[in-house]
Parts: sequence; structure tokens; C-alpha cells
Amino acid sequence: MQALLKDLRYGARMLVKRPGFTALTVIILALGIGANTAIFSLMNRVLLRALPVGHPEQLVILSSPGPKQGRVWSDRPNGDQSFSYPMYKDLRDRNEAFSGLLARFAIPVSLAFRGQTERADGELVSGNYFEVLGARAAIGRTFTQEDDRTPGAHPVVVLSHGCWVRRFASDPGVVNQTMTVNGQVMTILGVTQAGFTGVQTGQQPDVFIPITMKAQMTPNWDGLSDHKDYWVSILGRLKPGVSRGQAEAALAPLYRGLLEAEAPLQRGRSAQALDQFKSRKLQLEDGSRGRQILQLDMRTPLLTLMWMVGLVLAVACANVASLLLARGAARQKEIAVRQSLGAGRWRLVRQLLVESVLLSLAGGVVGLLVAVWTLAGLQRWVPEGEGLSGLAVGLDYPLLAFNFSLAVLTGIAFGLVPALKATRTDLVTALKDQGVGASPGGSQARFRKGLVVAEVALTLVLLVAAGLFARSLYNLRHLDVGIRTERLITFSIAPELNGYNPTRAISLFSQLEERLTALPAVSGASGAEIALFTGSNMGSNASFEGYTPAEGEDMDVLRNNVGPGYFATMGVPLLSGREFTRQDTAQSQKVAVISESLARRFFAGRDPVGRRMAFGGGNAVKLDIEIVGVAKDSRHGSVRNEAKYFVYTPYTQNPNIGRLTFYVRTTQEPDTIAGVLRHEVSQLDPNLPVFSLLTVEEQVRQSIFGDRLMAALSAVFGLLAALLAGVGLYGVMAWTVAQRTREIGIRMALGAEARDVLKLVVGQGLILAVIGTVLGLITALALTRLLGDLLYGVSPTDPLTYAVIAVLLVAVSLAACLIPARKATRVDPIVALRYE
Repeated sequence: MQALLKDLRYGARMLVKRPGFTALTVIILALGIGANTAIFSLMNRVLLRALPVGHPEQLVILSSPGPKQGRVWSDRPNGDQSFSYPMYKDLRDRNEAFSGLLARFAIPVSLAFRGQTERADGELVSGNYFEVLGARAAIGRTFTQEDDRTPGAHPVVVLSHGCWVRRFASDPGVVNQTMTVNGQVMTILGVTQAGFTGVQTGQQPDVFIPITMKAQMTPNWDGLSDHKDYWVSILGRLKPGVSRGQAEAALAPLYRGLLEAEAPLQRGRSAQALDQFKSRKLQLEDGSRGRQILQLDMRTPLLTLMWMVGLVLAVACANVASLLLARGAARQKEIAVRQSLGAGRWRLVRQLLVESVLLSLAGGVVGLLVAVWTLAGLQRWVPEGEGLSGLAVGLDYPLLAFNFSLAVLTGIAFGLVPALKATRTDLVTALKDQGVGASPGGSQARFRKGLVVAEVALTLVLLVAAGLFARSLYNLRHLDVGIRTERLITFSIAPELNGYNPTRAISLFSQLEERLTALPAVSGASGAEIALFTGSNMGSNASFEGYTPAEGEDMDVLRNNVGPGYFATMGVPLLSGREFTRQDTAQSQKVAVISESLARRFFAGRDPVGRRMAFGGGNAVKLDIEIVGVAKDSRHGSVRNEAKYFVYTPYTQNPNIGRLTFYVRTTQEPDTIAGVLRHEVSQLDPNLPVFSLLTVEEQVRQSIFGDRLMAALSAVFGLLAALLAGVGLYGVMAWTVAQRTREIGIRMALGAEARDVLKLVVGQGLILAVIGTVLGLITALALTRLLGDLLYGVSPTDPLTYAVIAVLLVAVSLAACLIPARKATRVDPIVALRYE
């Protein structure tokens, strides 16, 4: 230990003696380590971190893949984690594998407290929710089973810690006070512990509400007693000593019996479909990190970014290793003196490694600042509602541990080979007076050139990835989504959360449409129940007049409830038929407009206008909806997703309508009338919050946020690597010129001209760049194939991208070579021949 302390003190003195070298090295390492620390922090928070509850390894998530008949509400593509509330109660009360089984469902809420009404995020939870998770209250108390016994009889809430701090200024006096939630006066029982944000990363509920209050929280939809309404997510805590496999085996007969009991409710289904329904399995997934919803979208991008920053760090390490080789050459006499006085080689290697690790630790400390600034910048850039926007930024133990470990490993990685080469000296040569200027061995020169080749190759891989992501983003930004997004502004209201029934809500929507249309700066206004480009979709199976589906054929269609003049407002052309009008009401004939692709599939060669359809399937379905129009295909839930079979119906004919997203076409810049739109809503109901007010162009940009993030970060990492590679190539060529000064002087004394020397030096540098480029192209062809799912409209092996990046990198390399080459042309032969 005493020897190590001496090495640390000596290493620190040596670094202080060379402040320029130390500062440059620390900056290079800080950029590489900081980028890795920032991306690791995101990956840890999204993919790796366990829920902040007791024994998270005991938690499991219930899943049941297979066909369901009825209404499915799910944030997963196949709805396999959605259950009916009656099924949850049966599983909760009759299983022997769990110490507890909880249910939850996320909902938007309208909060009113002390005269101020705001839209917020809520979560309906079972009475045992906090008990099963082991989450405690910071003040007051959480729910118990007694708070969740009788439907509609428990008007109580628990505030999240974040909501308590933001909205109530951490006032401990809020306990037992009342607040209005979706028009219901409710008592605040307590506040959750700090750090607890529920069971789903990216969702941060403001309030927790007993699940038996669902009918009051979603006024137009109960669902507590419907076996064919699948909306509840279920998590369980395994009994101590019970594995997931054992629990699945124990639950199998119980679940089979519950499905057989529900089979009579599956009316109109074939015997085969009933068998498939009854044979569904109950699966238990790892729940230690909560529900993996955000992770489904973020896993591949985060892993991709992680290997990209790993390549950046590799380039930085190669750069620093090259600097250390040059510094080792300059210290040959010092090292030879120490060896002649009895210092062993491995003792000197250890000393040099200590210096490398000190450099790396300093880079790691500065890298922490880089990481925190990067994360803070990302958090400000992330649109609200994208999941990552709620992730805290700060220094925690996993972040510090990763940063420290990475710094130590990096110091060893870039310091070991230079240390070994620096201590392999010829004492006689090194101790001569000219030893200071002696050229190092050819192996050191080859190694430095090899590092440059590796830097160029890795940089090309990063730049190719950045180029592919940039082209993908360009394709998405210039994609025809089927609507005219310019001068179109959108906002949403949810009157059902303020106690409106569907009849009052429809009346409010109609009045607001009339007021908006009458504004001088507005050329059209309409609404839709499902907002466009928000990732939300509503679907159903359907039947069409004159079309007989094949056995097992997928008859699912997407649907939306829209207002009068919707297609004119959105700029979606009608290919035949008519728009919805104010005469399409709940009392009139049910009508629909279908998409062009749906018309081609189900009405090939026939005019669909005037024909009938229905939502649902089977022989008993009644075709009671008249098709009155065909609209050109357009995109809805996501910009990336192709236009699908789509059915539009009037929201006035939806008996459960309670919220609407309005679209307003303006004759001036949309941002200028945002305040006017809020004013028009407040004139009808001053207590009705307006949310998601933005232009549709901004909505489209937000919907491709992941693509923008990948393009921006990959471009930053690629350019950073290119800068480091350029610096590395410049350093090698400058070092080469310095070592060959005598040779260059002789050449010029024998008649060589400046352009000959320029060609000599630049040619050597370009050879290294071309070799690195070729190796990089081969590596990129192998690695970028893994990016296929993240790209849009561009192949991972796009030849144009590869060619442009290769030319760009060679140009950067040429620029890096020119400075030392021009210096070489100014060598004075007389001075050079005296050079030692």
C-alpha cells in the first residue's frame, strides 16, 4: 500500500508537470466516458432498475395470450396483459401461489383544489396495491382492503410524492383535506414515499384511486362486472419459496376452470374458437422491474446507442494510447536511468499504469459533469408524455459505480501497451546524449499507425450509422401522411372528467365547433375521439355487406369517431360519397366513411357507397351502418405505420363519447390563435382544462421523437469520433515528421522540392486513412444490418450513405495530414542535418 501511495504521488506530480498534455487527455477521456455514463444512466433507469419496493424479485406480471371476445384496453400490442375485473377477483380470492395479487389501470383525471382545476394522471388501484408492493406512506396512510370493498363507496385518494411537492408545496396539512377528482369530492388519505412512482417506468401517476370508484372516474364506462371487458393489469407477489414455474403449474387448473365458466358468455363463436378460448394459458412474467411497456420501444434504441458510445470510447482510448506512446518516447532517458538504478521493468509498468489510471479517473470526474449536462439536455428536449420526460437526472450509486469502474478499466486499457513499450528500452542507447532524440523502434511506429487505422475504421462505422439514421429521419419528415399539416392546430378536452354525460358532452362539442368555425382566422374546425399521431388506436372486428370471410380470416379494422367537416378540415380527399354533417345524430341512420384500402379489400369492383356494414362478427350481427363515403388513405396512430383498413363514424352516434380532440384549420400562423382557442373553451366552461394544445406539425415531430433522438445522438457521436480520429491522425503524422526531420533534410538537400515532400507525408497519412476506411466499410456492413428495425425507407446497406461517408472521412483525414505536411516542406536542410 505504501508503494502504491508513492506511485500515486509521483504520478500526480508528473501529470502536473505537463499541464497541456494532461488537459488534452482529460478532455478526450471525459467526452468518451461522459457519453457512456449518460447512455448507461438512461439504460439503467429504463431497462435495468428494479422497482423501489421490498423484495422486487418476488413480483410477477400475469399474462394470458390468446383470443378474447369483447372490448380490450391495452398498452401492449396483443392485449395479453389485460384481464376483466371479475377474473381478477376470482384469481385474487382463489389462488394459493401468491401472498397478494393487485390490479391497476391508468386513467387521465381532472383535479380541482382550492379553486384551480388541472388535468393530471391517475391510477385506479386495488385496495391491496400498496400492501402487495410493500410501498409505504410518507405522511398519512395508503389504502387498505377496507377502502376498496363496495363500488362507488370509497371517495378517497392517495397523492404521489411528486404531485404533493409540485401541486401542494409539500404541505403536510393536505391529509384529510378534500379535493375534486373528475367531479367527485374525495378525501386525501396520504402521500406515497419519495421515489415510488407506481409499477410502470415512464408513467408517474399524480393520484391513486380505489379501483371500485371506476364508474365515478370514467363516467361513461364501468367495466367492474363485465367478464368481456378486458382492461385490468394484474401483478402478484409470490409466496416465499415459490418459483414462477411452480406458481404457473398451481394456477393452471384454477384458470382453466375460470375460462370454462366464462365460455357460455362467448356467444356466436365456433367450437374451434371456444376451444382456443378455453385453452389459453396463464403465464407469469418477471415483474421485478415493473411492467415493461416503455422498454418495448426503448430497448433496441438504447442498446444501439450503448454500442455507439462504446465505439466513441474506443476511439478516445486509441487516441490517448497514441499520446502516451509519444510521451513514453520522450521519457526514454528517464526510464533508462531508473532501470539502471535498479528499478525492475514491472515496477515501472505499474508506475506508468498508475499515471494512466489517474488520467482516466480525472476524465471520469469531468465525464460525470458531461453526463449530467447531457441527461439534463435530453430531459428538456423530450416531449411531455414520451415516458423519458419524467425520469430524474442526478448522481446515484449505479451511475457513480459505472463511471468509476469504466474510468479504471479505460485507464488500464489505453495505458498497458504504451507502458510495456516504454519500458522495453536499450539502456546503452537511451543513456547516450543523443538518446533523447533517438527514434523509437519500428514496432512502436507500427503500433501508433495501427491505432490510427482502428480509429478511422471505428469512426466510419459510427458515421455510417449516423448517416443511415439521418436519411431515415429525412424520409419520415418528408413522408406524405395523408393530411395537410400546415396551418393546423389541435387541442383536447375531456368534459367527462368534469361530470358531463355523453349528451351534455356532444352538446358542448357542437357548440365549440360552431364558435371555432365562426372565428375570422379559422377556415374549418372539427374533432376526433382518438388523437392522430399519438400512438393511440381503437379497433374492432367488422362485417361488410356482400363479403363472406374465410375461416379464421382477420376482419379487424381500425376506427375513429369524428365530427362534421372532419375530412375537409384535415385535408383528406373524399374519393366518393359525402362528409358527415350535423344531421348525422344519434337519432338518424347510423353512417360510416371507409378508407380507400378497406374499400378495395372488401368491395373489390363494387361501389361501397350505400352498402351496409357493422362492428362485430358472426351470423347474428346486424348490418345497421350505412357507408356514405370513401376517403383517401391517411396515417393515424403513428407516422411510421402504413395506412390500414379504417372506418370513420360520427362521434354524435357514439353513446359513450366523453372526450374529443379538436383540429382547427387557420388562415394565419396557428400559434397566434392558441390563446383565442383557450378563451373559446373557457367561455363555455371555465373549469374545463385544455390540454395537448400544439400544431399538428409539432405533433408529427413529437411522434417521431425516437427517430430524431437517434439521428441527433448518432450524429454527435459520429462527429465526435471523427474529430478524435482527425486529431489522432494529425498527431501521428506530426510525430512522423518530427522523427524523419533528418531524412527530409537530406532529401531536400539532394534536390527534392516542397511538393515532393508534401506528397510523401500526405501519401503516408492517406494510406492509413484508406486502410481504416476499407476496414470500417467491412465492419459497418456487418454491424448496420442490426439497425434494420430502427430505420425507415433506407436499407442498412445503402450504397449512397456508405460512399458519402467514406469520401467525407478521407477528406477529414486529408485535412489532418496537410498541417504536418506543410510544416515538413518548410524544413531547412542545414538545420535538419544538425538535428539530433
